[in-house]
Amino acid sequence: MSSPREITILDLFDSEQLAGFKERSDGSLVGECPSCGKGGDSYGGFIINPKTNTCYCFGSKTTFDITETMYLLKGFISCFEGRSKI
Repeated sequence: MSSPREITILDLFDSEQLAGFKERSDGSLVGECPSCGKGGDSYGGFIINPKTNTCYCFGSKTTFDITETMYLLKGFISCFEGRSKI
């Protein structure tokens, strides 16, 4: 029996959601925040970082771990309710 695969931050997003993001040179993805809707322009947007399994919203200046990102995508919290401020 094989061991279960670890879930990554990218597993939380469906292919349609990820299609709206652009890959940056560091491997992160930038696009529109699923909560506040800001993103993809000079403002900075919403960053998905697969290397650290985190996301960051420039609108709320909040970092989300994988669990918080899941709650954000399900609508249980908004991007302004994240707990990790930078």
